Amino acid sequence: MTLRYLTFLVLLSGSAMSLATAIEPTEKFSKQTIKGYLDGVPMHYINVQTRSHDTVDIKLDGLVNEAIWQEIPAFDNMLVSVPGTGKPGHYLTENRLLATEQGLYVSAVMYQPPETIVMRMTNRDSHTDRDTFGVTLDTTGQGEFAYWFAVGLGDTVMDGKVLPERRYSSDWDGTWLYKAARFDKGWSVEIFFPWSMMNLPEIEGRREVGFALSRQVSHTNERYYWPGHTYSSPQFVTALNSMRVEGIEPRRLISVIPYMSTTLDKARDDDDTRIGVDITWKPSTKAELTASLIPDFGAVEADNVVLNLTAFETFFPEKRLFFLEGNEIFETTPRANSGNPLRELTNENFSTTSRRAFVTAHLPTPISLINTRRIGGTATQVSLPAGVLPDRGDAGLPTDLLGAVRLNGRIGNVRYGVLSAFEDEVEWQGTNQSAVPVDINADGRDFAALRFSYEDSSNQNFALGYLGTFVNGPIYDAEVHGLDWHYLAEDGKWTLDLQLMHSDVAEISGQGAILDLSYSVDSRFQHLLKFDYFDENVEINDLGFLRRNDYSGLLYAFRYTGKSSADGFVRANRGTVTVQQQYNISQGQVVDSGIYWRNTLEVPGRNTIRTALAWLPRHYDDIDSRGNGAYQTEDRIWWNVLWATDASKMFSWSFGVGGIQEDLGDWTGQYSIGVTARPINSLMIKADIKYKRRDGWLVYQGGNNFGAYNGIEWQPAIEMNWFMKPRHQLRFSMQWAGVKAGEQGFFEISDSAKLIPALRTQPDYDFTVSLLTAQLRYRWEIAPLTDLYVVYNLGNQLPSQHKDDFSSLFEDTFDDPIVESFVVKLRYRFGN
Repeated sequence: MTLRYLTFLVLLSGSAMSLATAIEPTEKFSKQTIKGYLDGVPMHYINVQTRSHDTVDIKLDGLVNEAIWQEIPAFDNMLVSVPGTGKPGHYLTENRLLATEQGLYVSAVMYQPPETIVMRMTNRDSHTDRDTFGVTLDTTGQGEFAYWFAVGLGDTVMDGKVLPERRYSSDWDGTWLYKAARFDKGWSVEIFFPWSMMNLPEIEGRREVGFALSRQVSHTNERYYWPGHTYSSPQFVTALNSMRVEGIEPRRLISVIPYMSTTLDKARDDDDTRIGVDITWKPSTKAELTASLIPDFGAVEADNVVLNLTAFETFFPEKRLFFLEGNEIFETTPRANSGNPLRELTNENFSTTSRRAFVTAHLPTPISLINTRRIGGTATQVSLPAGVLPDRGDAGLPTDLLGAVRLNGRIGNVRYGVLSAFEDEVEWQGTNQSAVPVDINADGRDFAALRFSYEDSSNQNFALGYLGTFVNGPIYDAEVHGLDWHYLAEDGKWTLDLQLMHSDVAEISGQGAILDLSYSVDSRFQHLLKFDYFDENVEINDLGFLRRNDYSGLLYAFRYTGKSSADGFVRANRGTVTVQQQYNISQGQVVDSGIYWRNTLEVPGRNTIRTALAWLPRHYDDIDSRGNGAYQTEDRIWWNVLWATDASKMFSWSFGVGGIQEDLGDWTGQYSIGVTARPINSLMIKADIKYKRRDGWLVYQGGNNFGAYNGIEWQPAIEMNWFMKPRHQLRFSMQWAGVKAGEQGFFEISDSAKLIPALRTQPDYDFTVSLLTAQLRYRWEIAPLTDLYVVYNLGNQLPSQHKDDFSSLFEDTFDDPIVESFVVKLRYRFGN
């Protein structure tokens, strides 16, 4: 009997428990063998019993009191992973695993003083400070990818997939069953993972499944893991524990999800009822077919408001379930993951110590051959009749889809994926020069993607893949072909990712390449090297995402993680130093350059201080003039300090202050304040205000002209989530961006690439901006992938009204909106 077990008996002996919920600490801990070590942390092999599903008789109520659980040995090898002390968890956790031919049962009995348990209800996949229990499963046992799951009291859950080594996404939603419950010595969970939900290869005899278990203890601000790798360790997906299971075979899956939605579009005085169906069929592990007929992908999710007056496109993440599930096969490099730059170049561990607020400026955008937001997005191949302009807001509307189909699977060492989607006809309204209404119609686009990846993980992980994308449009066609190669050393220290691409768009061809190399000295220090090359003709944005072409660049980053201490003044310290430079290929000009330092410091009282400092040497801006020349900027400095307070409190705050020099050397000040309020477990309110005072802000004015502005920018945002009871959510969100800018100078680009005073064509170029998006949504999660939505959407973008004040700009956005709709949508899943 261990000393920790004796301590728990003493601490908990004073509590009484009814027979109906009797859960007592056990001495029956199971044996395991050492699989290996990573930075001194062991991974284990365990044997998991397999029972007939009909005889198990487990009622998923969260109370681990069925007789069969007492027959299953428990495990508790959890170590403190965040902060990375590597010490055994202070509180006892009894983990049990049991397999049947239909799925895997996991239970956890977590002992701690009941008054210390933190329960907070949120929407699915929301990271917040609370007590949770988590499971990671690599059902292939090959370290190629894994599923991750987490559940807390109130049955609030998170799930998704993770690619090597920690490329997490919460895009995938699984049909797993779960229940959490309190008892008088802590809390407990029972979970069932159907094998049919996951990719389970065909194997004769005993199979090995990779797994990890985790526990978040909010009141001590610790995360336990088994295996207990620190978050900065070079491996995770390829360094899991392994469970040995027998008698498990892949199961066929059939899922049919019909839906019906009704939309009342007040902005266009229209209404629409749509009926469609999503079908998923997995006859074996070698293939999974998903099809959507007359899909309704929009209206229940809302994008953030982004103020962007530059020529660079804003990246918006995918939120539609059809395109999220199974999308990892089309993710050819880590750069395709939108969350990867924040993890790599800030060294974030995404802990819930303090209010979740991050410094995200000056981080690279994704580079991906597939950006599924293009499918059914804004129409880009519409020929406007002479003298006709679309009505305000019409050109930004999404395009309806007729159908979409995806086929994923595996044959031996080859994984494959096929995606195809078809748009409906584009229907806009416009006016001609005589102000007469005109219908604007165009054929929709057809999209397709084909993916193959040969993967060998028998020794050192190696993969070679191909991805081709094809877009057929009424004006032109686009093809992109890519080859990718990946290498991961057996010890996880060296990784290499290479992507080559060739585009052929409207009979113009171009090439590009990216190369990423990383070396992990140990769990505390890593080196990253990134190389980019894109010629001036490469174009992947018909179905992919690339911020710009015509450049080559090199980036080096050094990531460091200080030693963690639960008792010292500095609880955790981590950060990066980054050096980068980019040239345009056509002119040989430096178009981006900088030295960045980003650091995150966790200090007593669960406060987190994030700092950033950068020197940005002079470079040429060759994009904002929209093809009308390049101008040279001045040397610049950027800095930011963000302080976030204890996330476990009823009110947690964040305060930010920073500054950046504009292209001609003037300073813009940036300030922010935010609060998260949790007056009760079922209610969360978040409010943020960002303020900028701009001096010398350059804004494009057409041709080769720019205006320099002094301006004020306000960006308030509020979000409320109320869980009236489990699975019933009422959500309200509103974001607004307002700008008043007064012109202080008018310039043109000279032949020597300088900005010089230009001849005015009007007295002033003052302008305003007013952007609004708001949503009120009720969601009833009837069952996994079965929901009822009732949604009200409002959105607007005002034309410039430079004589108005901010209050008028805000109030006017509610008048004559370009988006105002009321949606009722029901989807119901049938299947095994």
